[in-house]
Amino acid sequence: MPELTSLQQVDRPQLQRHNVQHSDAQHLLLIDGAVVPCTPGEYDLLMPLLKRAGEPVSFSRLLGTERNKTLTRSLRHSLTQQMSRLRGRLWPFGLDILCLNSYGYLLLSRSNEQGEEI
Repeated sequence: MPELTSLQQVDRPQLQRHNVQHSDAQHLLLIDGAVVPCTPGEYDLLMPLLKRAGEPVSFSRLLGTERNKTLTRSLRHSLTQQMSRLRGRLWPFGLDILCLNSYGYLLLSRSNEQGEEI
């Protein structure tokens, strides 16, 4: 377990029910004390979503590309696969990643009712 001083807290209203911490140096994500496994690439995609939870994040911001750069079919497919894996890892914590078709992605906390139905 990393030293607590190396972890940074993510404080967003959408995440208020959760204790979310991360370490960029170690590509480590903890949600409510549990380690969420991520590849370095997945971690890099997830950080902008967590830091802006409840706000849409554009494809270009997620990928670190220029705004007017075209999102190729293969890049979009790869991004979709990575987001699908991340979504599966966040789901048990009551968090979800939604695709905003031609814009990007949005990380939201599911309501208690939704979490109980699953």
